[in-house]
Amino acid sequence: MHSGGQGLPKASFLVLVLSLTIWNRDHAPEEEVWGTLSRMWLCAEGEHCVFGESRELLPHMWLREGNLEYQQLPDSHLACYEFLWGPQAYAETSKWQFMAFLLRVKQRALRAFPPLSAEAAREEDEAA
Repeated sequence: MHSGGQGLPKASFLVLVLSLTIWNRDHAPEEEVWGTLSRMWLCAEGEHCVFGESRELLPHMWLREGNLEYQQLPDSHLACYEFLWGPQAYAETSKWQFMAFLLRVKQRALRAFPPLSAEAAREEDEAA
C-alpha cells in the first residue's frame, strides 16, 4: 500500500474495502461497501475531513492505481456493481498475508480491551 504516496488514513480506507471483499468471498457489492463506510461517517456524497472526496477516492484513484477492480454484477437487471481486488493489490500482498495482518490487528485490539475481550469470549461460549 505504498504506491502513489497515499497517506495512512487513505491506505486504511483501502484496507477496509479489501477486507470487505475477502469477507464477501472475493467481491464486495458497491451498495454494501457504501453502507459499511457510511456507518463510519464516510458517505458517497460529500467531502470527508480526512479522506477528501470519497466518491473520487474509491473508484477513481484506486481503480487507476489497480488496487481495486470495479465490475457490473453478472445477471443483474439494474446497474449493480461490485469491487474486487485489483492486480496492484495482488502484486503488493497475497490474500493470505492480508488475512494474517487482519488477525494480528484483531488480536491487538482484543489485548487493548481485556474486559471487553473476556465478555466477548463468554458470549461466544454461551452461544455455542
